Amino acid sequence: MIMRTFLLAALSVQTFLAPAFGQSPVGWRTDGTGRYPSAQPPKTWGLDKNVVWKTKMPNFSVATPIIVGDKIFVCSEPTSLLCINKADGNILWEKKNTYADLPPWSAEDQEKLKDERLQDATWSKSQQTLEKQINTLEKAMKEEKEKAKEIRKQIDGLRTQVNELRTKRKALPLMARATEPYRDGTAGYSQCTPVSNGKQVFVMYGNCLVACYDLDGTRRWLKLLEHSTADYGHGSSPTLVGDTLLVHYTDLVALDIKDGSERWRIKMRPLHGTSIPTRIDGADVVMTPTGAIVRVADGKIVADKLGQCGENAPILHDQIAYFIAGGARAVRLPSSSSEKVESLWKANVKGAGYWFSSPIYHDGLIYAVSASGPFSVLDAMTGKLVYDIRLEFDGQVYPSICLAGKYVYVSSDNGMTIVLEPGREYKEIARNTLETFRSTPVFEGRRMYVRTLKHLWCLGE
Repeated sequence: MIMRTFLLAALSVQTFLAPAFGQSPVGWRTDGTGRYPSAQPPKTWGLDKNVVWKTKMPNFSVATPIIVGDKIFVCSEPTSLLCINKADGNILWEKKNTYADLPPWSAEDQEKLKDERLQDATWSKSQQTLEKQINTLEKAMKEEKEKAKEIRKQIDGLRTQVNELRTKRKALPLMARATEPYRDGTAGYSQCTPVSNGKQVFVMYGNCLVACYDLDGTRRWLKLLEHSTADYGHGSSPTLVGDTLLVHYTDLVALDIKDGSERWRIKMRPLHGTSIPTRIDGADVVMTPTGAIVRVADGKIVADKLGQCGENAPILHDQIAYFIAGGARAVRLPSSSSEKVESLWKANVKGAGYWFSSPIYHDGLIYAVSASGPFSVLDAMTGKLVYDIRLEFDGQVYPSICLAGKYVYVSSDNGMTIVLEPGREYKEIARNTLETFRSTPVFEGRRMYVRTLKHLWCLGE
């Protein structure tokens, strides 16, 4: 079962508070919850309806905008950070982050890189030769079926050699630093939502660069980390806790926000979901999409295997953690080091395939939707299904669900947003269409901000 000992190790748990964001820092889903209870945004809009302003973006991005005072920060492919004037949508500045911006390599490393390039070229040529042999044998196996078993054995042996060469090539340390990783055509490098403490903005990209900027666009530091091992490129956004920035490419790594220096790292499988910060008895911790609670001060894993989210992120409310991705799970966190994590419930949720959209909690209910449109509302205390319905979308649900003011907003990548009244029955208020977008809307006051593939929109009645 999921009853797990809470490995506190000098961390006495007495209270488990709501996420520690508050008003600041501001990052993914603004405060990590996707909830804007004091907002009064529009319920209806369109390409020419309730548009306050729209600003053309240099390129597409699926990252969510963040609002910092009178500025909005957004990303653009492949590695740009833009600062927008919130009042009128004017672009104040744009900064790009490339390998060419990194500090120059030492003479010794440059010589080592030359040697690694030669070695890589040799292994690459050998790999290509083996792959051609495999193709030839696969054709022969179709023509000479009586020898298929023998040929299959040869193919398996050659594939083993190919995999060994791939492993060797990936292990060349300087080549890895000098070569940009794979870039997914749908998500790109700019999947990650920036995060800000109100003085600086921190951003990370799928090319494994992490940067810190002042609000005026002055870059304070730029750091290259290891390549991500996540499928379809890197998607986990940075998490800011005090003076520590947490990033998760291959390992979960803590960086000092002053200079980007590494404080600690732990081995942990990366997923696309973003870690959510909270506090336990005065100590800062994060809840990861893999179901671990990690202490920010030193990287100590104080709890593990609580659940798993995959492409989305967990949500926390009133000492309970919720994980929803195909199945749903709720666990109550312990109140002392001698207690165990208590499994509250498990439930099946309709929806096959990917769960890009993160759920929300509101008034005792959990709202969740899978990429193909099945929408479920669960009782947060029991896990029992309140209702489910397939939302008729053309496209897939990439944006996370939001609650703004009195309403729930659910969007798909064809530009449609369904506005719902929260509660135990399905009550649709409006359907609105904009351009294609995959990022999550954000809300402030009477305004709604949407980063489509082509524009940043400010909507308001």
